[in-house]
Amino acid sequence: MVPTMEHESSDPADPSELVTVHVASSDFEAQTIAAVLRDGGVEAAVFGAALGAFGLTGSGSRLLGGVPVQVRAGDIERAKGVLRANAYLADSVDWDSVDVGEEDDAARRLGAQGMFTASGRWLAQTGRVLAIAAIVLGVLALLGQCM
Repeated sequence: MVPTMEHESSDPADPSELVTVHVASSDFEAQTIAAVLRDGGVEAAVFGAALGAFGLTGSGSRLLGGVPVQVRAGDIERAKGVLRANAYLADSVDWDSVDVGEEDDAARRLGAQGMFTASGRWLAQTGRVLAIAAIVLGVLALLGQCM
């Protein structure tokens, strides 16, 4: 996971404006990068949780361009330095010599059956469909009142 450096700003003169320093492919990646930045003394914001409310996690967030990690414009250069230093440290680890222990039975079962049971996945999907239908009906009702 080597972060890409992005910097979007409409007014670089405002150091408190939030700018995107990295666009992650998942909320997990974005939160991890934000944690690295915070550990390096740079405040970071991730707004990917809002996507999860609509079921747009994983491939859905990639369809929307990813999950942005944002910092204040005044901290952008320091943030880039923190991410470069972290990438260097991560590349210097010999992962073949790291002992991560044995996989336990609970992790093996979870990997075999997934996070949710079939009925849990059906319930989650039904909830998403109902939420989208409620939004569409609400918009249609508003449009009906305007006409």
